[in-house]
Amino acid sequence: MNSKLLALFLASLMCLVLVVGPGCGGAGKMTFGRRDEPRDNTEPDYLGLVKAYADVLIEHGTDTYGNVSSPLIASTLDRGTLSLMAGKPGDIEGIRGGDRANTGANVFHDQDMYQVLYALTEITGDKRYANQADKTLKWFFRHCQSPQTGLMAWGEHLSWAFEQDDLAGRKDGPHEFFGPWVLWDRSFQIAPKACTKFARGLWDHQIHEHSGEFSRHAKWVSHGTAVGNGYPRHGGFYIATWAEAYNQTKEPVFLKAIETLVDHFEKTSGKETSAIPCCTTPSRINIIWPESNLSLAVDLWDAAEKVPEPLAQKLRERAFKTDRVYLSLLHEFGPQGRGFVAGANIQTLERLTEGPWTDTKIWGTGYGKATDAQIAMLCYLRYRQVKMPGYKKLVLDAASRYLYSEPDTKITLYPGSIADAILHMLACYKLTGRDYYMDRAQYFAKKAVETFFDDSSALPKASSAHGHYETITGGDDLMMAMLELWAAKDQPQKDLHLVYNHR
Repeated sequence: MNSKLLALFLASLMCLVLVVGPGCGGAGKMTFGRRDEPRDNTEPDYLGLVKAYADVLIEHGTDTYGNVSSPLIASTLDRGTLSLMAGKPGDIEGIRGGDRANTGANVFHDQDMYQVLYALTEITGDKRYANQADKTLKWFFRHCQSPQTGLMAWGEHLSWAFEQDDLAGRKDGPHEFFGPWVLWDRSFQIAPKACTKFARGLWDHQIHEHSGEFSRHAKWVSHGTAVGNGYPRHGGFYIATWAEAYNQTKEPVFLKAIETLVDHFEKTSGKETSAIPCCTTPSRINIIWPESNLSLAVDLWDAAEKVPEPLAQKLRERAFKTDRVYLSLLHEFGPQGRGFVAGANIQTLERLTEGPWTDTKIWGTGYGKATDAQIAMLCYLRYRQVKMPGYKKLVLDAASRYLYSEPDTKITLYPGSIADAILHMLACYKLTGRDYYMDRAQYFAKKAVETFFDDSSALPKASSAHGHYETITGGDDLMMAMLELWAAKDQPQKDLHLVYNHR
């Protein structure tokens, strides 16, 4: 075969690969269409769905209970009456009862809802959406803060009860971040004193004796630090908070807090690998949770943009050490593969084969668990920061399992799980421009509409097995994913500033 014929053959083969896509097992059955083919006219109106969701929450979801009405938006609602649930909602598989906000609001659970409100104003020009988000967050930071510690009534275990106009549950309950708070910039603009007080409280009342040792749990009502359960990802959440606080106030105490925590992680990391243990609890000191390390790296990198040198360099160098560890792990994305490495030995980096920290699943999730798509989106965040090819490869390799799998209807599906899959497919589309990723994102979005919506309400169901609305399972995440999908299709040049935060 001469060189021209060979080149023509290879070009034809490449076109075939682009149509069939990766992860198809060579069967040639998975074609997701070309952009010049007719479109399915039954595609949902994603922007309309998102606007209807936001309108209902603004008009009917705010706090009209107790002696004090507020602009806080309920995290759990009866989808028929659009009011707080008359009784306690039924158990949801994989969700701990004490983590739910059934009597009022947990703004951490609703973070993507606020992102959606801000984005809707940018899209439509209707200031009502952003004004509601501002009012809600401003009221929250001014009224739901511990006077003693400065910590907020939010996160993994705390929420604000509407009927009682007070902290829900026990006053001595623990303060713990639910994930990163990606709205610090806006929060400091609308409530600067409260946000600064919180950042200082995080240093004084979450970090044990300002040593760098900490527990993810601290008392909300009064000083009460602990040690042992200081997870790297939580350290990243604190560092992101202090970096923004320094950016806004230039108070040197926040630089001291950041450096103290980074030095602590360096001190406890593995001598041979530089991997950071999942915590300093003796039974776990030789275990790493790779995604926890990677989440910290993402926050370190962003924080470096807000602090002076040489601290910024120290943050970037610590993040690069995590990159070397993470990209050396043996993740598996075949049909029977174990997904991302969820736990490994700190010295050998070998995957754990027993216990709860072994692998990720395509669809199933629950407390302490993550889907492939969720970790792929974390890799995508890091790729956007450093453009390392290894992270791009992980994002695309993990996507292969979503090209041939269906949402698992045999388990209790969360709207957040399908939201992650939609966002993952959109990330792959942005990385490659290949149409089958966009088509797959639309396919999952349609499945989500079929699973979580009906004619009775504009709010998504809490799960495939529950008929009420509850954001701990990701209803607001799904709406943000649909808005991302609409923007990618209809306004691809527009940046809505939506930030993935489930890490």
